[in-house]
Amino acid sequence: MAHTTELETARSQSVPTRTPWGQHALLHAVFFLMGGELFLISPLLPTIADDFGTSIPATALVVTAYGLTYAAASPILGALAEHVARRRVILLGVAVMVVGEILCALAPNLPLMVVARMVGGMGGALMGPAIWAFLAETAVPHERGRAISRGAAAYAGGQIVGVPLGTLVAASFDWRWAFAGVALVLAAVGASIAIRLREPDRVVVRPARAATALASSFRLWTLRTFRLIMLGNLCAQAARLGTYAFAGALFSTRFGLSTETLGLVGALVGIGSFTGSLLAGPVIDRWRAAGRREPVLCIGWGGLLAAALALAVLAPTSWVSIVGFMLAFAAGSAFFSTGQVFLTTELAERRSAAVSWNNSAMYIGTAVGTAVLGALGYGSTGFAIGAVVFAVAATTCSALLATRR
Repeated sequence: MAHTTELETARSQSVPTRTPWGQHALLHAVFFLMGGELFLISPLLPTIADDFGTSIPATALVVTAYGLTYAAASPILGALAEHVARRRVILLGVAVMVVGEILCALAPNLPLMVVARMVGGMGGALMGPAIWAFLAETAVPHERGRAISRGAAAYAGGQIVGVPLGTLVAASFDWRWAFAGVALVLAAVGASIAIRLREPDRVVVRPARAATALASSFRLWTLRTFRLIMLGNLCAQAARLGTYAFAGALFSTRFGLSTETLGLVGALVGIGSFTGSLLAGPVIDRWRAAGRREPVLCIGWGGLLAAALALAVLAPTSWVSIVGFMLAFAAGSAFFSTGQVFLTTELAERRSAAVSWNNSAMYIGTAVGTAVLGALGYGSTGFAIGAVVFAVAATTCSALLATRR
């Protein structure tokens, strides 16, 4: 029996009676900075490439390095950190990411810039799952949808600011100031978290060995519900983010939009993502209060995602295409938030480990969608069909989950 106890993960000691929205706001600020930092790089790529004397495709490795590091490290770090105090893990992740941002600002060449981005990805992979778990386990059950969705909205809000901010920095200042600024603000937020954030009321049972924690995390894949959630999220993000990876090329070649206008398009798409995340919260909570299951709601989000992506890619005018992308990002964000609530509820005893896998699925889905859709030729009918197929696959996973009791 002693061995069984060691395998147990953290259990909630009591059900929260009040959601600490003020503490959540501190963590939302971290997500906002993570989203802004990720999306501000796109308009900076030409400037960074010119400074380092490298091509834009080669310089784009600074984006890939962060995503791949996050995807690879998140499940491992999430499993190991499941049995450590949430506050401690979040602060450590913030510190690592601040170091990564400083290294980016000081990088003398592209290889060291890529390494710096990998350090930042490690920081994100460390604190991301812990933040999602904190939001879920400190929220009153009937407000969990809003708690998760507001976190996703904060990340999307960073996109709204990140793209135009990156464009402004590229036009007015040295690109290094963008990373230095993120490091400074993130350090200030980290200091506030150290002072104000209180550890959730939960019992932490530490495994005897790290291998035990990792084995427990990998055993999640033996659960059919978990596999369907992961596959659904992967396909939804492949559809949404894989398509958006080619939005700039689509708008510039088909509609002749300038670089400055593309920055505005990115902000509008971010608004769609922000709105979808924010509105999904109350909808999820009402849906759960009525005794309905989250996967049924995901079927609707998935159907809207498929239709919106078809509109975005095949639209005859730029504004119709923009509306399509905004709707697609609203639906995709709502799909992610709803799935995240379902995941953290169904696997409450292993929230951090489960969420870490879900975050990895998001980044892997983006890479898979970009590769597959890129091979089909952006803007073509085949490209549109591929995007819709990914969205339909996500909807199918939700339908299979909805039939399970």
